[in-house]
Amino acid sequence: MKKVILTVIVTLLLTNGSVVTAEILPALELERNNSSYTIPGTNRTHGWEFTVTEDIAVVGLGIFDLDDDGLYLSHEIGIWESGELLFSTTIPAGSTETVLIDQFRYVETDPFWLTPGETYVIGNTTPGDPLVGNDSLVRITMLPSITYERTLYSPVGTGFTFPTLVQDEFYSFGPNFLVVPEPATLLLLGAGALLVRRTCNRKKIFRLKFKWT
Repeated sequence: MKKVILTVIVTLLLTNGSVVTAEILPALELERNNSSYTIPGTNRTHGWEFTVTEDIAVVGLGIFDLDDDGLYLSHEIGIWESGELLFSTTIPAGSTETVLIDQFRYVETDPFWLTPGETYVIGNTTPGDPLVGNDSLVRITMLPSITYERTLYSPVGTGFTFPTLVQDEFYSFGPNFLVVPEPATLLLLGAGALLVRRTCNRKKIFRLKFKWT
């Protein structure tokens, strides 16, 4: 992982003035070798199944942005465990109110935890924006604590729902997420208020600021 480029800084300001920082990284990185892409069936959910080998906290959800110029439409996105929706949000169309990190456009979320040994699915609604698949990828880099299992989708016309159909012999990616590999830092927040200050410069630094109350 290109930690210098993709590092996300979480700053926790404690009552005594001390600062705690934690690194936040994308679950996966994609390296493409051509401009081809896949247009999925409309009004369905497309995603991928994965497992985790250690406790991680999810702090952002994102969708692939083909030309880095904003999404055509807004998308519902969420993470399921055993068919139960753990968390969902909406990523808006366009390029505002989101942060672009290596071709994925993210929104922040309240932290929620994934536990080792469990199987999860991340998916998003697919009308309007393309996916990128193994016909245009030369490398997929996952965080060491996350294992890709398979690509899943739901039937056309089902909207935002848990995807159960398996896409055999082909993998494609639309959704992604940001994680804290060591979520114990976030436990220090307690009932503190979450104040988000987002910046994104040419070095692709994404900052979240937590203020202790």
